[in-house]
Amino acid sequence: MQRGPCSQQVAASVMGGASNASKPHLCSASMPRLILLAAAAVTARVTAASPSTSLHSAGSERVQYGPVAPSLRRHLQPLGGVRRTPPRLPSARLTAGLGRSSTSGCVERFITQQLDHFSFAEDGAVFKQRYFVCSDHWKPATGAVLFYCGNEADVSLYVNATGLMWENADKFGGSMLVFAEHRFYGKSIPNTTNSGTGKGYPYLSSELALADYATLIASLRQEFRESGVTRRVPFVAFGGSYGGKLAAWLRIKYPTAVAGAISASAPLLGFRGEIPAWDSGSYYRVVSRTAAHYSAACAANIRAAFPLLDVHGTSPAFRTQLKGWLGLCSPLETAYDVSMLHFWVRDAFDSLAMGNYPFATDYIGGSYANPLPPYPVRDACSHLADSALAGSPSKLFPALRLAVAVLYNATGGGDCFDLPAYPTSTDPVKPIDGIWDWQWCTESMPDSYWFSTDGTTDMFWANPYNQTLINIHCAEAWGVHPRPTWIAAEYGGRSILQGASNIVFSSGSFDGWSSAGIATNITERSLYSVLIDGGGHHLDLFWSNPADPPSVRRARELELTQAGAWIADDLVQPTAKAWGDAITDTDTTPAR
Repeated sequence: MQRGPCSQQVAASVMGGASNASKPHLCSASMPRLILLAAAAVTARVTAASPSTSLHSAGSERVQYGPVAPSLRRHLQPLGGVRRTPPRLPSARLTAGLGRSSTSGCVERFITQQLDHFSFAEDGAVFKQRYFVCSDHWKPATGAVLFYCGNEADVSLYVNATGLMWENADKFGGSMLVFAEHRFYGKSIPNTTNSGTGKGYPYLSSELALADYATLIASLRQEFRESGVTRRVPFVAFGGSYGGKLAAWLRIKYPTAVAGAISASAPLLGFRGEIPAWDSGSYYRVVSRTAAHYSAACAANIRAAFPLLDVHGTSPAFRTQLKGWLGLCSPLETAYDVSMLHFWVRDAFDSLAMGNYPFATDYIGGSYANPLPPYPVRDACSHLADSALAGSPSKLFPALRLAVAVLYNATGGGDCFDLPAYPTSTDPVKPIDGIWDWQWCTESMPDSYWFSTDGTTDMFWANPYNQTLINIHCAEAWGVHPRPTWIAAEYGGRSILQGASNIVFSSGSFDGWSSAGIATNITERSLYSVLIDGGGHHLDLFWSNPADPPSVRRARELELTQAGAWIADDLVQPTAKAWGDAITDTDTTPAR
């Protein structure tokens, strides 16, 4: 999705000085908010194959994935997480020379799925779901399957991004890797997106995605049996952000499909209807804490900027000064424009906190040639570390420009910034985050745009949660009314752990989404919660890196140890027997 007047997305290190018409605008307006992405090349090499291709062989046609299409970068992440937009792959500069596995052995396959698994109203309506099978290390007699639950993006991104699976594919008896694509993303697009009464995607839901995954796993098991594998092959689910939620929910809703789940940076409690209620304001308190970790003055200076905008933002002269101080492309002509400045600043630190990784990478922003620096919040806060800035707008706002430019102009190729255009009470129908907005408006899949801030316990401004505005936006944009308490009812809310087993929940302490992550251990049922000190958004799923903090190394060790235990336990689980199993045609012994 594109926001604002920008026609291309450039994760934009702004500069002051004279305008340069040859440089592009810095399109924060067009950047999806969960993870703001740069226009960088993705080199996911996979092997194309027909749906009938064997699981045990690769085809011959190689498909080179080039630059990610704008539609893939804009339609949501982060994420998801979630993040809403698709996350950026770790830069190749991070993988060189570290002996990592290649994705060239993967096979692209498709399975026919029911459009609606739970009703016969669309009986016969089907679509092709894409998935990748990577079998370089597969040993049919002893191996397990590591199964990635696809997020809100083209799944080829996760084929390359999920280093934890690749680096451990030779373990657990020789594992096969499977990456399943989420319906309505990538190439898994049903023919119809407008059936039913709404304006949007009535067959896009977490429940139907989980049913797709369970059906795919059952199909793969059947294929194993037909190929001569007589044992029941264990599956372990992996996922990050929204995919992390799906991995946990898959284990809970379909416990026979997967032996366990690695649920990374999954905000499983970030929904209305929880008892006690989850406070969405805790999200931006984590973001603020991450900035204050590097400089208390940084957080204080960011907080000081918003009252200045509120008090002086009505002055045409002050707006003109702001345009120059902040390096904006267009004049600030209305109160709405000034209000978007608030979100423009908040978005930058939101994304930088998620992407506060210990190594340089273009996962959140920048490009392959110009990735974000290690710990980019540290770099951003270096421009705001002088406590005297708050007393001088002419110094504070240029410093703030340099801070947000760590994300928005990481490539150094832009000349000015465009602002986002988000829904407000005066224009509630404005689009936001593509089809993730549908998932927000129906199942309330978390969207940090709507979360509250108070300007006291966080470093932003007073902006309370507004369910009334959400209801109006969703009705006008999609023709639907949110069911904010449905997810808690469907998956258990704060009681999600009752009856659950074999899940590791991980969260990064720098990441706002940790605020809604599970923080409870029930070790006798192999339910573990890990807070990765100094970790960004699902850092534990990435390829290992020499700069990794000890906390993420310990988290991965726990995850792999538990996965091994789940697999071993799954292999010895008994199968249910029926009273009729022992009855033969000539058996006349009465039942007792």
